[in-house]
Amino acid sequence: MKSLEKFLKEAAVVSVDKNMVGGRTAPWIVLLDDGKAKHRAFFKYVNSQRPLPAPDSYKYEIAAYELAKLLGIEIVPCVVEREIMSVKGSLQIFLENCIKEKDRERKKLEPPDAKAFAAALEEIKVFENLAYDECEDKDDIMVHKDNWKVCRVDFSEAFFPSPELLRGCEMARCSKKLYQGMLQTSDDAIRSAIKAWLNDEEINALLLRKKLIIDKINKLIEENGEDAVLF
Repeated sequence: MKSLEKFLKEAAVVSVDKNMVGGRTAPWIVLLDDGKAKHRAFFKYVNSQRPLPAPDSYKYEIAAYELAKLLGIEIVPCVVEREIMSVKGSLQIFLENCIKEKDRERKKLEPPDAKAFAAALEEIKVFENLAYDECEDKDDIMVHKDNWKVCRVDFSEAFFPSPELLRGCEMARCSKKLYQGMLQTSDDAIRSAIKAWLNDEEINALLLRKKLIIDKINKLIEENGEDAVLF
């Protein structure tokens, strides 16, 4: 991760395409070259943070990545803050050779290990509750075609300061890595990691949701056994 973060922060900008991607935030596609490799990246620059109405901010993208990294999971593709063409925003590595989960389902492409794939989707659901972002938006779940690794993108509207979990996003299982990450990572460590990107209200609500998720998983383990809940 560190080498990829360094690449995103320091590689030379070869080109900027402002018209390739549509959507509500109209991100740019940036081609980067560090002399050894070339990679594309998404650049988001909209920064309407709470308490503004209709919040949508590149800073929430970075917060999601930093949170996932701190908890020891690789759900969110690498993203850093960078200035491009005198505009500050988030620069996230472009996921090559991937397909949206929505398109995978439509094309009826089946993973070689259905159990592992289903577990990866469950881990994303837990993280979506933690970050309080729309649950299982299949436009935002990306599947690597070569190894079937699953990632979650687009957290620019996440971290609504709700002290409750997402409705309609019921959790049934969790990875051991994410569960242990939540148990072992202190509230102070989380606050320190994301204080540059979220306000106090958003962070306080996030920490409350972390406790709710841990309590929920513990209850599931008590009812169904650890092997049925943790993977």
